[in-house]
Amino acid sequence: MTSPVHRCISTLAWLLFAIGSKAGLAANDYPIEPGTASLVDLEIEQLLDLDISSITKTSSNSKKVPAALFVLNHEDILRTGATSIPEALRMVPGLHVAKINGGGWSVSVRGINSQFGDPLLVLVDGRSVYTPLFSGTWWDQIDVLMEDIERIEVIRGPGTSLWGANAVNGVINIVTQSAQQAKGMLASAYYGSERYGGGLRYGTDLGDGGFLKVFARHGAFDDSRARGSRENAGDSAGMSKLGFRFDKDVQGGHKLMLQGNAFIGESGGANQTFPAMNGPDKPAITPPYSVQLPTEQNFHGHSILARWESQQSADSTTALRFYWDQHSRRINSIDANNQVDTVDIDFQHNLRLNAAHMLVWGSGYRVNSSHTDEEIYLSLNPSERTDRIYSVFVQDEITLVPNKWTLTLGSKFEHNPVTQFETEPNIRLSWTPDERHTLWSAVSRAVRLPNWLEQNVLFNGTILPPAGNGPATPINPAVLVRIRGNPDMSAEKMLAFEGGWRAQWTHNFHTDFNLYYYNYDDFHTYNPAKPDTSTLFSGYVTQTFEVGNYAFAQVYGGEINADWQIADDWKLRAGYSHAEDQFGISATMPSAIAASVGNYPANKASLWSMHELRPDLKLDLMWRFVDATAPSWLSAETVANRSYHEVDARLAWQLAPNLEISLIGRNLLDSVHFETTSYFTQVATGTQREVYATIRWQP
Repeated sequence: MTSPVHRCISTLAWLLFAIGSKAGLAANDYPIEPGTASLVDLEIEQLLDLDISSITKTSSNSKKVPAALFVLNHEDILRTGATSIPEALRMVPGLHVAKINGGGWSVSVRGINSQFGDPLLVLVDGRSVYTPLFSGTWWDQIDVLMEDIERIEVIRGPGTSLWGANAVNGVINIVTQSAQQAKGMLASAYYGSERYGGGLRYGTDLGDGGFLKVFARHGAFDDSRARGSRENAGDSAGMSKLGFRFDKDVQGGHKLMLQGNAFIGESGGANQTFPAMNGPDKPAITPPYSVQLPTEQNFHGHSILARWESQQSADSTTALRFYWDQHSRRINSIDANNQVDTVDIDFQHNLRLNAAHMLVWGSGYRVNSSHTDEEIYLSLNPSERTDRIYSVFVQDEITLVPNKWTLTLGSKFEHNPVTQFETEPNIRLSWTPDERHTLWSAVSRAVRLPNWLEQNVLFNGTILPPAGNGPATPINPAVLVRIRGNPDMSAEKMLAFEGGWRAQWTHNFHTDFNLYYYNYDDFHTYNPAKPDTSTLFSGYVTQTFEVGNYAFAQVYGGEINADWQIADDWKLRAGYSHAEDQFGISATMPSAIAASVGNYPANKASLWSMHELRPDLKLDLMWRFVDATAPSWLSAETVANRSYHEVDARLAWQLAPNLEISLIGRNLLDSVHFETTSYFTQVATGTQREVYATIRWQP
């Protein structure tokens, strides 16, 4: 890990570079940036009246959308004091955010929770960062300059009818500021007991309707403690990113957007227990039967995205989008390496047919390709594969009674090389009896395609030593336990029933209440195959668990969140969510061992106080409660994570219209707590109490 001295020098370098670029001017000489009204300056009605796009792929009013939606706007994100996106998501009701280690996070919604297998689609400006390798997101790779985020739209519930397979339980859409919004210089830095980093952004008007912004960002987390130890676990993490965005209004009602970025980083990992191997599929037959290896991962990648929008008339707009994303990841200690390339082309047409029908249709083509180096612990067969996915979607938003009843019908139709043809329809009905209330209901069918690990992996997980832990013999053999993928996997299906009531009771009090019931079928399982005893005379046998689709489950629960503006300078935001599941195994399953739905907390609650002590002094206090979670059977750990309460605090002082400093305390109630368990090559470490300071300068 970088030394504290180096961290201090790095942070100061960021600041000096930023301040030096305008050293000739005093901070308070700069004009106040327009459009930067604080949160408490806005009425709740204004905060709710947001223009969002994730629900219908067209501009929608957030007060009336027929879905469980939560939006973190720019001001919200800054007031959390977060330096990473998962931290900013902690206060979203119904979302479970758990820190795994220095740079690793697990984010899930409405139940199912696992770093490897979260059916949650994550987008950055419309670019999917969901990896087909394990049906999840490498959160340590999504390091965005927090000041550059315009808003984060979180949909709790299926979004597959528009966004396609894998947007099963929800969609998180991270929308960054346009180059036009980011004009001028912005510099920020933070430094504290467990983290340091900073970023620079510069945006300029190129003339003739063109705007460009460039940015650089570096962030790092320090080591934490391993479970049952007071020593550092070696899980420090860091990442650096460079990027740009170009926006241009083209004559004739067209818009062009180009953006790209490149990143490199490392995610340290505590030691993990691996089986002692004498070669591929050959376990040790004499003690020791296990080895401790670090799980440090290095990663790098880049992406480029282009979008062309045209407005043919007041009733017709089209958008054509292309992106290429490549990222590689390597576990050094076991020499495992994987690279994923994604090329995606998407076309969309928004067409108002008449006063009653708003039609949105489009098509897409995506190529996912992967290369994996084989090694003795983890390999994919085949080591190289390419999947081509074709899709079309159509959606009609039908106004049944103007300003009262709206019906939305839509479906996506996809063809993929694994399960072939998939249909993902949904129907949504909303009723707005008046301007203050919206009630809605929805029925959706969603699918999660089998990921590449489920289909192709061969993972040597552990060795069960012979009785007495001595040398293995044909009479007293060792057992090699491993997981093998299944290329004939089916897609997991879900039928979802949802309902909600969004109400603004007074000008300063708002609630959002949602219920859901999910019925999963063909849920993935791990089935023990018949032991392979062909190697018995060599002193060992092999017990393989094969991935299958023999489970079904029901997950149900609800969420409620409320905003209450107590005074002009004080606002409260509260949230509570509850989830339960019933899990079953098909009678056709060859054995009784299967994976559970997930180790998610049944109850979560939060309270956020946003107080403006003086016009230049803001205080945020954030309390959260997370229920206990059980250990996964895929983890060597058998200790459950206890429920916990935590408090974060942020005190921000606006020294000048363009200069803010803040002091942030995280996890103030406990010196350390654990939020998840270990999986495969990710070893869970503690989340520690910490304090850090930030500075943001925007001339």
